[in-house]
Amino acid sequence: MNLSICKIIKKYYNDGHKILVKSDNVELMDNINDLLWTFEQLTFIPHSTNIEYDVTAPVLLYKNKDKNDSIIKKDYNVILNVDMELDSSDKEHEIIIEIVGHDESKRSISREKYLYYKKNKLDVRHENL
Repeated sequence: MNLSICKIIKKYYNDGHKILVKSDNVELMDNINDLLWTFEQLTFIPHSTNIEYDVTAPVLLYKNKDKNDSIIKKDYNVILNVDMELDSSDKEHEIIIEIVGHDESKRSISREKYLYYKKNKLDVRHENL
C-alpha cells in the first residue's frame, strides 16, 4: 500500500497540485516519508512534514498527532486521507483521495464515506493508478 500512496502523490505532484497527506499512523507516515526519497531512482518529490515544515514544499505529510498551528491545511488543494476515519473538514479541498482496502470492514467504511461525499454534492470518481 505504501508504494501505491507514493505513486498517487507522484501523479498529483506531476499535475501541479499541492498535496496534503494525513494520517494518525506515525509509522506509516514515516515509511512514506522514507519512500518518497527512494521509490524511484531518477525522481525526487519535494515534501515536508508538519514537524519539519517547509512552506515551499508542494507535498506535506501531516501526522494528525503532531499538531502544527502554523500550517494552513486549506492551502493544499488535494488531500490524501490515508486513515479510514471521515473528517468533515476535508470538504474544503478541491480533490479528496481515499484508499479503499480489500477487506470487507474497510470497504464498508469506504461505502459510508462515498455516501457522505455524494450527500454533500462532492464529485466522486474511481481511479486506477
